[in-house]
Amino acid sequence: FRSVVWGAKILSQRDRQLDTWRGLLLPLLPVAVTMMVLILAEGDFGNTLMLAAITAGMLFAVGAPLRLFAIMGAVAVMGIIAVTIAAPYRMQRFTSWLHPGDDPLGFGWQVTQGQYALGTGGFWGVGLGASREKWGSLPEAHTDFIFSVVGEELGLVGTFTVLILFAVLAYAIVRLMKSTGDPFVRIASAGVGAWIVVQAVVNIGAVLGVLPITGVPLPLVSYGGSSLVPTLTALGMLMAFAKAEPGARRALRRRQTAASLRKQEQAAADQSR
Repeated sequence: FRSVVWGAKILSQRDRQLDTWRGLLLPLLPVAVTMMVLILAEGDFGNTLMLAAITAGMLFAVGAPLRLFAIMGAVAVMGIIAVTIAAPYRMQRFTSWLHPGDDPLGFGWQVTQGQYALGTGGFWGVGLGASREKWGSLPEAHTDFIFSVVGEELGLVGTFTVLILFAVLAYAIVRLMKSTGDPFVRIASAGVGAWIVVQAVVNIGAVLGVLPITGVPLPLVSYGGSSLVPTLTALGMLMAFAKAEPGARRALRRRQTAASLRKQEQAAADQSR
């Protein structure tokens, strides 16, 4: 969250210098890369990926050229390959993602059990709280693989509801970015939007087996205050931004006026009695 605020402040203050590479990338990119290297040194690949998504989202919001994202993407792919080869457990995660059936009782267990939980849920699910996989068969059922439990208990309807809610949240953030005239609000909203959307896509993709497991929780759904508190703080900041928009102010004034009129009518009715 602090990375979003700091990056948005730096880029919004350099609004007139963003047409040069120096104004666009310094000091944002060197600081972001340093933080990613330090986080990766702790073995946390998931948060490294989220910080990269936040940085890319803010650069996109200020109109960075597409060739910059192409270069960053190529460097990111080479970095992912390097860190995967360097750490045996990451290589095992990658191979288990490609071929989970080769070791169903070992490294492929989590992916296999997660997909089994989704499959047994059917259309309506087995019922809220009636999941069987979460009682020991599915590792990390309350955090990284909570989406599998949602699919098992609430079925296809429940998983689609979660996806629709994330889509609505993404739409609201994009709408805020387009409607605001404040560069800080636009850049910060882009950073938060990239953070939440990419984290949700990476988590759900890992559960479905279309992406490797990276250990990131599902925003606003997975258990854990260390993820929930920063996410709620970021969403609270976006709600404050939205409340300050001209359209929101007019709507609030109309609501306050309507409430005042209702109170006056109620007071007049009480006096007449």
